[in-house]
Amino acid sequence: MTLRETYVENVKLELDELNDQLHSFETKVTHARQDARKRYVADLARLRAHSRAAQAKWQELQASSEAAWHQHLTDMDHVREAFTHAFHEFRARL
Repeated sequence: MTLRETYVENVKLELDELNDQLHSFETKVTHARQDARKRYVADLARLRAHSRAAQAKWQELQASSEAAWHQHLTDMDHVREAFTHAFHEFRARL
């Protein structure tokens, strides 16, 4: 497996894990009190936006050629870090 393939696979696994946990958060929100629910719903919407951006960047990275994938690394790392950071902040508030 090339360095690119390993990187792409590792990013995909991380995004899948975060999205699975995001789904479990959505389940918890349905049981939250009404006043907290609005805040959670807004936070979940932001997390979903981060998730969509990370998935889109991952797809670009995956589709890139062996020669061009390095150009996508910085963007992918920034988007993934933003998603991970927002995710951990949300989890801390649960």
